[in-house]
Amino acid sequence: MDSGHKATQVPIGTLLGCTWNTELNEHLFYLVGGELQSYNIDTLLGPGINIHRHPLNGRNFEYFSEDPLLTGSMAAAQVGGLKKAGVSGTIKHFASNDQETSRFDVDSVMSERALREVHIKPFELAVKHGGAGTIMTSYNPINGHWGASNYDLNTSILRGEWGFDGIVMSDWWAKMNHPVHGGEEAKTYTSYMVRAQNDLYMVVDNDGAERNAMKDDTLAALESGTLTLGELQRSAMNICRFLINTPAMQRPIERYNPVKPFAAKQQAPEEPSHTIEQPVKLATSNDTSVVINVDKAAKYLVSIQVSYDRNELAQSSCSLSFNGEYSMSLSTNGTDGAITDIDGLIVDLETGWYDVGVAFVKPGLTLHHIAFSEIK
Repeated sequence: MDSGHKATQVPIGTLLGCTWNTELNEHLFYLVGGELQSYNIDTLLGPGINIHRHPLNGRNFEYFSEDPLLTGSMAAAQVGGLKKAGVSGTIKHFASNDQETSRFDVDSVMSERALREVHIKPFELAVKHGGAGTIMTSYNPINGHWGASNYDLNTSILRGEWGFDGIVMSDWWAKMNHPVHGGEEAKTYTSYMVRAQNDLYMVVDNDGAERNAMKDDTLAALESGTLTLGELQRSAMNICRFLINTPAMQRPIERYNPVKPFAAKQQAPEEPSHTIEQPVKLATSNDTSVVINVDKAAKYLVSIQVSYDRNELAQSSCSLSFNGEYSMSLSTNGTDGAITDIDGLIVDLETGWYDVGVAFVKPGLTLHHIAFSEIK
């Protein structure tokens, strides 16, 4: 995972749906929830519960079935199992995100009956019978209104009719349009998102809100009066309610440090070492480790060169550790075999020696070299 932890791989959604066994699914995800608890992870970004509308949908394997009753029953069981373990599951993608081709833009045009009886019925079952408390909206518009700013779905139906009182988040870097009039869409229209009671925009850097990294229109809308303080407070209340009910409230508070320090070994290892000033050439696709000698305590930016002989739709990553302690994950899309540079995180290193471990997520990615640049 991005956190560097090893996750237990469970069967795909379609296979779990084929069990027709809600008790089994609930118990399985109770165990998954225990693993999440042990890693201090409070929410699973799943299960995915869109409908098998077409056999060529590239994410059908994540979803349970073409049947909304079976899908909703399995979703309720899995969410219930996670809830018993003290964590939550994020049911997604709300709603009608049933194809991968052009999934960011394709308009899912349908009747209200089809929407209610097929596409959002699984969400209703997961909320009412599984106690789902976290929902992710979809990239696509539904009848011209984008999922992340769809008032009818996120407020009128979800909260008004079903009694949902949890948190709603966007899919990663979703677009929004006016919750009443529709029209033009953009990633910056977060005021429309808040008005629709989609509470949280994903993803923004840790300090992104302070400097408005996405150049969103929330503050401008507040100033102009097109977004009210009450609407913003409503979403803040939803977020706070969610946080209060997570295991995070039982953990001791730790100050966030954007630059993580790592302790060095003071005794030279038997293996050959590399000086930190020079890039370390590897050209490997297998887990490995190298010894780095640091002769000056400082903060260093870690960067790598990789190639991945797949097209840009494919993704892979590798993770780095220092003396056995996880540091970072570095990901890339397919590069068609071309070598590309990726900047990682800044690390705080002491003088001494570091065993830098490299672990690959899946085959195909080649790591050509690792470099460390001192931050002045």
